[in-house]
Amino acid sequence: MESLRSLQRAAFTDVLDYGIFLFKKHLKKLFIINLIFNIPVILLLTIFNPVFTEQYWNLLNPTDIVAANPNEIFSSMFTMLFGSLALQGLYTVTLKNVMEGSIVKILYADTVLNQKKSIKQAVKECFSQFGTLLLGRMIYILIQGAVLAVLYIVLFIGVFSITFGILGLAVTSFTVPWVTVILSVLGIIIVIGAVFFISTIVGFYYGRYWMFLPAICVEQQKAGSSIGRCGNLGKNNFYLIGLSFTFGNIIVWLFPFIISSVFSIANLVSGSFDVELFRISTVITQIFSEILRPLLTCILTALYITLRVKREGLDIEIDLWQIKREELDRKKLKLQEAANAD
Repeated sequence: MESLRSLQRAAFTDVLDYGIFLFKKHLKKLFIINLIFNIPVILLLTIFNPVFTEQYWNLLNPTDIVAANPNEIFSSMFTMLFGSLALQGLYTVTLKNVMEGSIVKILYADTVLNQKKSIKQAVKECFSQFGTLLLGRMIYILIQGAVLAVLYIVLFIGVFSITFGILGLAVTSFTVPWVTVILSVLGIIIVIGAVFFISTIVGFYYGRYWMFLPAICVEQQKAGSSIGRCGNLGKNNFYLIGLSFTFGNIIVWLFPFIISSVFSIANLVSGSFDVELFRISTVITQIFSEILRPLLTCILTALYITLRVKREGLDIEIDLWQIKREELDRKKLKLQEAANAD
């Protein structure tokens, strides 16, 4: 209880630290769930990846692209691309729900209810909520699409503004050079700040409405009401949610990015572009990113628990579970006494 109450004053760094702690604590269970519901799908997606087709490399080789049939090249690539997207979409609304939902149930039961939940039990409960999770995920995807659409409009306007700013800067540079230096530095700072702020906004909406998953899995909400629950939990927690989601993704993707960068640098140093090395690096990077994927779910689950502690506290819910467990223990004891008496 003390550890949960301390979350009332938690910052996003505490959420990240708590999520990493949960990931380490339940690493074995998380790896098994990931191995069952995620890794096989990623292997299929890798097979459909256009990077692994000869047609893709023909586009990069001027000699081969002249000799090849353009219709065959593009038809094969688009077939694989749409096949990959279709498989990814199907996975997102089905097995991904089961994987993330099982993780949420296991973490919540252990952290809040002090109850051990097996993988089999968690997966079974998620499949019993399969339809609700599917509808909730589809609503979440629509929200993500709306956020991206607004972001696209903002970026479109921003590009025009930056373009005119650069033109004005170029004109000024001919007359007052020192002003150009100051404005250039100021412009870089503004761009970095804008990117950070936009990332936080996107992270806020993505992180806030991801809470539909624990709302369904933990609180037994319906798909529609789970979205309303997200709005309630996310009130007055803009920076906590936005920064937790943004930096959580950075942590998850940082190590795969480093691996990919090492392979890219090795290719550049060799002086020639090694196709096989690029393919191997793609597979290794993808495998590592998928192994670390449950870490983001752990961070978001820690965020969910933190938000509930901040807004509601979990004392009542924990007390109710303790009463239920005590009643269950008493029933088991009576049954044992009756069996011994017989």
